[in-house]
Amino acid sequence: MTGNWRIRPYQKGDEKQILKLRRAVFGDLDPVRLGKSTWQWQFEKNPAGKAFCLLAEAQGEVAGQYVTIPTRLSIHGRETPAAFSCDTMIHPDYRRQGMFSALANNLYDFLEKKAGIDLVWGFPNDRSLHGFTHNLGWKMFLPLPFMVMPIRPLAVVLRSLPPLEGLFGNPATSTKVDIDFSTGMEGLHIRPIMHFGEAFDELWQEHSAMAPIIQVRDSRYLQWRYLSAPEFGYRPFAILFKEKLLGYIILRMMTLKRQRFGVMVDMFPFSMGPTSVIREIFSFARRYVRAKKGDFLTCLLPHAGSEILKRVGFMRVPEIINPKTWQLGYRCAEKRLSEKFNGWHVTYGDTDVV
Repeated sequence: MTGNWRIRPYQKGDEKQILKLRRAVFGDLDPVRLGKSTWQWQFEKNPAGKAFCLLAEAQGEVAGQYVTIPTRLSIHGRETPAAFSCDTMIHPDYRRQGMFSALANNLYDFLEKKAGIDLVWGFPNDRSLHGFTHNLGWKMFLPLPFMVMPIRPLAVVLRSLPPLEGLFGNPATSTKVDIDFSTGMEGLHIRPIMHFGEAFDELWQEHSAMAPIIQVRDSRYLQWRYLSAPEFGYRPFAILFKEKLLGYIILRMMTLKRQRFGVMVDMFPFSMGPTSVIREIFSFARRYVRAKKGDFLTCLLPHAGSEILKRVGFMRVPEIINPKTWQLGYRCAEKRLSEKFNGWHVTYGDTDVV
């Protein structure tokens, strides 16, 4: 017992109150995550294992949560178990009472002593960043560059002006259109993926060393992440050259604050060929988003990928108008590992938000 609340492990059935807490903390941001089936997909059906979750209970209600989900990282070629920190939530009425730090430290102790996991990683938001770095010993990298490719820039401007917003109407929530899968390169083909099979295991093995640290992207992870929760509307596409699998891209359409936009959720490997191939891939992504009435396309990659993105039409959003700063960080109990964490490869697909 701490103050007027106590810490306890998750119990089956708590998800109803957890989702109620989520609405109180995040509102309807990405409303798909307010559904029970989505919660089960993320925290119970993860092929790497069920979530590790501690709750703070006050007067019979869940007032706080710290949860991590198991992940498999390839660290310098060696698969290493880790825990991804996500959905940290403290009810507004219980903030500044030490609940966040108490939950986190108790869970870290469990991970290290009971689960054999020394490494916790994630993307703290601006609200929680100070707590992670000053109270929990997290180390942070430089913020990741937020990149966008304008597709209908005039629509973005007009929707921000109430007298003119009707000229472009309300952004569509679902649009059935014919997609142009053609490319300007002989032998290069783009095809929808209905199932991630053995070919994607081979692709992962071929490119698993593309970065010093990268989340394992084998077929069972990809099938769970992108095809087992259809509510998100992920659309995976295979990139083939002369029928050989070069890689894949994952696209998702989203609507936020009246802006409809496309997200390049993942692209593996990056890059999967010369600039001419990358241009064709992003040309397809641009056509896809435009056909879906999107105003722009966004992509998240480490700093090393910024120059390639600029060459194909992306621009970096200045921090002063950046709607969200992407902060990647970690906490490692094993000191000998902490020197190995430069060169981390992440995309939107590695986050818990997109």
